[in-house]
Amino acid sequence: MSSGKKNILIIMGRYLPGYKDGGPVRSIKNLVDFLGDEYNFQILTCDRDHGDTEPYPNIKVNDWNQIGEAKVYYVPPKGFTFKVIRTLAKQVDLLYVCGCFNDYAINTLILKRLGIIKKPVVVAAMGLFSPMEFQLKYKKKKTFTTLFNSLGLFKNIYWSATSSMEINEISQQIKTTDNFFIAEDLPRKVKSTFIEKHKEEGKLRVVWISRIAPKKNLLGAIEMLKQVRSEVEFTIYGPIHVEGYWLQCKKELGKLPKNVKWSWRGNIESEKVVETLKPYHIFLFPTLGENYGHVIQEALSAGCVALLSDQTPWRYLEHNGAGYVYSLESIDKFVETIEDYSEMNQADFQQQSENALNYILKNSESEVRDTGYRKIFENIN
Repeated sequence: MSSGKKNILIIMGRYLPGYKDGGPVRSIKNLVDFLGDEYNFQILTCDRDHGDTEPYPNIKVNDWNQIGEAKVYYVPPKGFTFKVIRTLAKQVDLLYVCGCFNDYAINTLILKRLGIIKKPVVVAAMGLFSPMEFQLKYKKKKTFTTLFNSLGLFKNIYWSATSSMEINEISQQIKTTDNFFIAEDLPRKVKSTFIEKHKEEGKLRVVWISRIAPKKNLLGAIEMLKQVRSEVEFTIYGPIHVEGYWLQCKKELGKLPKNVKWSWRGNIESEKVVETLKPYHIFLFPTLGENYGHVIQEALSAGCVALLSDQTPWRYLEHNGAGYVYSLESIDKFVETIEDYSEMNQADFQQQSENALNYILKNSESEVRDTGYRKIFENIN
């Protein structure tokens, strides 16, 4: 490796070419894309995607692979052993661990607590402590945090959060000192190109894309569309993470009025998301909680206006003419806004679409320029 650059080991559940885990994979991919020329990134991850029984084709397992600007070490399921983590930790300047409830995170924290890992360890909260997210599998998570606190597994580590709000959420569950850094997720690189939106008055193409799981609240989007009177084409993208939840969603989709036509198109490879979303008008995403929301950035990059819950960091859509943010209790506002967008003609909606693209271009530039990741990698020794 070239001299002078810090060596950063990122430990995470899945990475490229996987895409079924959505945001975490995109977060680290974007980090590597933007800062790969400043740091030597090494990634320890699983050799297959979520739910897959076979490894990715054409990779070396238990060995290094060059993937873009990063070196990636793939291990089989249950392959995040103490030996592997200890060995790789000796070769780097800092460890960056995505989450704290997985086997790889627990093993890293144990090694750090025992003093076997000498290098600094940073844990990225990854939105796991937001109230609505923490309520999912609450007993298991509460048991983990109580045990970790009592054993001192969170001593002598640093936390990477995306906002001061997330710092507060972590502090409510974790015994910790003032050892936080704020590093907002970096965006996907956005291309500044004109996107023409074909739009008829009274008709609207609405898209929802994410993992199909309770947190992402596809059911909430369906409930909203039940009340819409305009002619709507509703398209769902994303992998089924919770089969029972998808069965619930399909049952409710069957109750949509005749003016709302729906389809599920399955998975999209990460690199094809923006291009896939370009034909749509509205990205409807009443999520229960996002610490960033890469799909939001990607939808705006495709010229879609975004209609979001207030459980994300995206707060200034209306001010920039790029969409709206409402409380999950205000279903009537979601419905009314969908109707308003439906009534727009080609020219009026084209302006809204251009607003969305301009907003995300401006927003992305400032996020990269002021990224907190550099503060983490430079200030922790």
